[in-house]
Parts: sequence; structure tokens; C-alpha cells
Amino acid sequence: MYRSLLSTAALAASFWCQAQGPMVHQVFVLSEGYYDFFGGGGQLVPVTLGSYDPAAGTYATVATINGPRFGSDVLVDEGIVFVAADDRVLRFDADTYQPLGEALVAGARKLAIWGDALLITRGELGGLPHYFEARDKSTLDLLWSIDPSEGLTMSAEDVIVVGDKAYLAVNNAFDWSNLAGKVGVLDLVAESYGTEIDLGPNGLNPEKLFVHDGDVLAFCNNDFSRSSISRISASGDPVLQYTTVVAENSGCAASALVEAEDNVYYLEYAQNELARFDLATGSVSDTLSGSPAIYGLIEDPINGVLYATTSDFFSAGDFHVLGLDGQVTATVPAAVSSGNLALDIRLSTGVPERDAASITVFPNPVDQELFVQLPRMAGRLEVRDAAGRLVLGEVKAPSVNHRLDVAGIAPGVYTIQSEGSGATRFSKR
Repeated sequence: MYRSLLSTAALAASFWCQAQGPMVHQVFVLSEGYYDFFGGGGQLVPVTLGSYDPAAGTYATVATINGPRFGSDVLVDEGIVFVAADDRVLRFDADTYQPLGEALVAGARKLAIWGDALLITRGELGGLPHYFEARDKSTLDLLWSIDPSEGLTMSAEDVIVVGDKAYLAVNNAFDWSNLAGKVGVLDLVAESYGTEIDLGPNGLNPEKLFVHDGDVLAFCNNDFSRSSISRISASGDPVLQYTTVVAENSGCAASALVEAEDNVYYLEYAQNELARFDLATGSVSDTLSGSPAIYGLIEDPINGVLYATTSDFFSAGDFHVLGLDGQVTATVPAAVSSGNLALDIRLSTGVPERDAASITVFPNPVDQELFVQLPRMAGRLEVRDAAGRLVLGEVKAPSVNHRLDVAGIAPGVYTIQSEGSGATRFSKR
């Protein structure tokens, strides 16, 4: 414990010194709590929302969610925390942690943002009237849903957005004897469900989806007797490239895309250690000896670390900071069954915000070319995505006016910054 506390302090000091440009302000941690499904004891430990402060190296429970049996997802968007928990979706202020509203959504599973819409997948024992819906992210009012007659006839798990399309992990997970293995494609502009890509006999029960180099990756747990990774070309008509078994005679728990290494990290139950799948070769590369048996996992691309959780699932849990080698560098107590993590990324210029003059950009939103006006002459411009990754770095002759070609970057929300200026957010359509 003494070594862990020292490591936490050193890590916090490192984060503080490097806090320039985008920074991880906090990591939100959704705890599933403990519901006694088999003993009939009801909710023994409630669902909670926690916050880990990378600068201080501390964890705190910031909200207790009474009523739901479990929590299934958390995400952060423009200062708002969204939580999916069993039969409802909730909004919290990311600074004060005050509840801002909730909507009853039976079987709420996973969440994603597209413009002003909150996208929600659904699944429940006995079936539901529909398995996908979009709600206004400010009011949580229902905007539209996909009727089963359009083709989405079973429960879906993860959802990711690529441009104006949503990709759904269609697994039928609440009908255990009839698991499915498909990725569905939804046109968000037309509000219609179209193509389904069959992942093959080894691609049953897709649980996590990632986007990498324009492709969609699916981590599939089958019936927990094996696990696999599928890769789908997302440009043009979606095509399955491969489904590769990554664990025989063993299921897997947490998985995460680690862009810094072009790997998918995942926990294999049989080994109880992290393994890595190399996306360049499409094969398992190695097992990280000495890594913990994690339950939740996410990459922090800004600080070059991983955040993970472990739990005994009924009484205790821990939050860990890991190196990319899977070794624990810091640990703090957390909540029971903390399995879903989300980064709250803010903008920090390394100087007080009131002293950092802002960049002016237009048009905003932008399609092709962004006109940039700086508060002072500078030659280097950096554009980063919502996760803090550098997507565009331009070096030009020093000037206060620049034109930036952004046609090649994916639709989404970005920040632009130059030397000595505050960062400014813009949207790419």
C-alpha cells in the first residue's frame, strides 16, 4: 500500500506538469453495485457513480443511484454525464454531480452521442417493443426508434458512431440459447436500419465495438467457451474482413482498444491476465504477465496509461492505473463491480484560462475548409479529437490568419489550438 501511495503521488505530479492542451480532468466510474438475483435479497449494494482525479490520485463516490438493479454504461459529453442503468437513463452535471433529469428506458444497455441525439441500445429478458432509440440529449425526450419490422428484432449491446451511421453489436444476449453474432448498420439521417453483417460461427455475442483506421472492430464472447475479434470494413458497403478466435476454452472480460499500440487489450479468464491482439497482423501477440484480473478497462491517450478496475463483485472494488505493459502503477479503493469507465477531457493551456486568448474559427460547423483567426502570430496549429488524440498538425508561416483543410477528418467534435492561445471547439460535418 505504501508503494502504491507513492506511485499515485508521483503519477499525479507527472499529470500536473504535463497539463497542457487537452487533459483528463477526471475519470467517471460506474459501479453496478450488487443485486441478489439468486438469494432474493434485493439490492444489497446500490449503483453508484464515482470520479477518479488523475491530478490528485483520488477516488470519490459522487452519486448514488437508487432503484436500478445494475448500471450498464457511462459517457461524458459537453459537461454532462450520461448513465444507463437497468430501466432508466440519467443525466448529471460533470462539475457539481447534481442530477439533471432521467427518463425511464426499460432494458437500457449502451449509449452514444450523435449531434444533439443520445443513442440507446436495449435488451431485456422476454423481449421489448424495440431495441434501439434516439432521445434528445438535453431533455431525454424520445425522438425516434427502430421498429422490429425494419430488421432489428433482438437485443443489441454496444453502439458506436462513424459519421452519420451507427454500428450496433446485435447479440440477442437475453435469449441465451439463441445467441446471435451480427453488427447492424443504422442510417442516422434517414432514421432507418439496413445492413447486418454476420460475424460467422465464432463471432457470436459481440459485446464491445471499436473504430480503428476507418474499420469497425467487434469483441465477441460467444457462450464464454471462447472469445474472438472481428474486423469490418466500414467504408462503402460494410464487409467482414475476419473473425479470429483469441481465446479457446475460456471467455474474456474487459476489452479496450489501445491506439497507442494498435492493439486490443483483453482479459482472458483462463489466464486471469491481460492479453494483446495486434491489429496490424490480425493475431494475438502476447500475454502481459503480472497484469491484474480486471473488470473494466479504458485507454488514456493523453497521459499514455490505462485505467482499470477489479472487484470481488459483492463487497469491494479497486481502481488501478496501469502502464501499457499491464503493470499496476497506482491503486485506490473504489466501489463494488465498477465495470464502465469514461474520460472527462477538458482544455488546459498551462496558464490561467482568463489569460489565454481564444482562437476564432468559421464556418462552424465546417465541411471542407476552416478559416482560423489567432489572437497573436503563430505558425503551428493542432487539431485534437474528443479523446485528446492529435488528428491534424499543421506548420505554416507565422500569421494571425490561417486556412485549414479539414475535409479528410471524420465528422465529430474537435478542438484547435496554437502556441499561446486557448483552445477552441469546432464541429466537422
